[in-house]
Amino acid sequence: MQIDCCNLQCPQPVLETKKALESLPENGILSVSLNSIASYENVLRFAKSSGCEVREEKNGDITKITIIKGCECKIAEEKTGFSSKTIFLKEEKIGEGELGHMLMIGFLKNVLEQKELPKQVICVNKAVLLATSEEKSPSVEVLQSLVERGVKVYSCGICLEFYGVENDLKVGEIGNAYSAVEMLLESEGVISL
Repeated sequence: MQIDCCNLQCPQPVLETKKALESLPENGILSVSLNSIASYENVLRFAKSSGCEVREEKNGDITKITIIKGCECKIAEEKTGFSSKTIFLKEEKIGEGELGHMLMIGFLKNVLEQKELPKQVICVNKAVLLATSEEKSPSVEVLQSLVERGVKVYSCGICLEFYGVENDLKVGEIGNAYSAVEMLLESEGVISL
């Protein structure tokens, strides 16, 4: 089966891929054409997390992902040191101006000091700018420290595109609305800023 997801906005490429995979029999093959970095990252991650074998082929601006549907085999996650909570960031600051920026960095640094870390941090709207700042910026450094400790950091793909920084992501992965909703619903708790 082949589907063309070029020029579709998030989360449509993932939803179309999910729908197509559900209709395929085991060991079926799905070919997905994409022309957006965010869509490519999201479909690729979705296919892998669904237990599928994945192959990629780039041809100019179009990337074709070939997905082979197969048996899913997940290894149970180790719980030590992690809660199943999610931090959902909507802004790059807590409040206004420079103080707001300092408060956000301070909040994230204090997350690192906790006995249990969150499972993931989801950045939407202006919060994606925290992960796209300069390499040595305080926000990138603290997010990188979280990633190194095992916390997943996702930045909304459509938000990255809206702010024109989709090629500037310094830490974490590109996320999408479908997986963000899934993560939020699976969380034991959500801390929203």
